[in-house]
Amino acid sequence: MSQKNDDFTFNRFANLDFYRVINSRLLDIAEIRDQKRIVDLGCGTGAVTRLILDRIEAAKQSCIYAIDHSSAAIKEAMANIGDRKEAAVSFIQGDVSNLQDKVKEKVDAIIYCNSIHYVPDKTALLKQINSILRPGGILAFNSSFFEGSHPPESLEFYRKWMMRSIRILKKEYGLRPIKSEKVQSRQHLTADEYKELVESQGFRVKLQEIMKVQVPLEGWTHISTFSDFIEGTMPGVPLEEASAALQEGVRQTYENMGIDHVNRNWMSMVATRS
Repeated sequence: MSQKNDDFTFNRFANLDFYRVINSRLLDIAEIRDQKRIVDLGCGTGAVTRLILDRIEAAKQSCIYAIDHSSAAIKEAMANIGDRKEAAVSFIQGDVSNLQDKVKEKVDAIIYCNSIHYVPDKTALLKQINSILRPGGILAFNSSFFEGSHPPESLEFYRKWMMRSIRILKKEYGLRPIKSEKVQSRQHLTADEYKELVESQGFRVKLQEIMKVQVPLEGWTHISTFSDFIEGTMPGVPLEEASAALQEGVRQTYENMGIDHVNRNWMSMVATRS
């Protein structure tokens, strides 16, 4: 398995305009504005943390717990948020499986953007979230990786992109993905299954929606610089070469298909703790 590098973080993708709009929408429908204790779970490099800071009122009395498993992401988030002094932001490196150990007090809201699909035991995570949320507290999350995230019209794009990228990898670098090192496929839930799961763990779903998002070329080129995505699509290939092949492959695919965007379905959910 190729070694992760600090250059292959989620930062470039997280700061794209269309992705900021998606996460802003989640914060708006969750009515994040006057909560005193907020957890930004899977905070990455701090893009959503900054959006939360933009919304909370009486910020000097508020505290945000920005939590991520990656030390490189936490370091970058601290640098990205360093100019915001109006609220206390506590940056914490830790895995979601140890959430209760990282947050010792009751909180008003937990925000989890485009990461819940990574969690193998979602039931265990929701139990932990339930335990640290105050009664009536808000859980808001979204995901672009669920059963139904790929509109039928997008499937040809993905097939052509991967085929072109593998050809480029072989021609330019003499490399090919190693199937034996492929990351085990994650089980993607449907939107209805997410709703049932959340409700089974003591939450009341206030709103669930699916947005059809137009992802521009730069969305795919930037996600092709993220180590998790690279290793999932090009297992066993060094990050630099795999990233270069994916970026060139998607540029050629957009040009060949004569398109300026690819549709992607994004699921958002807002629930409250009973």
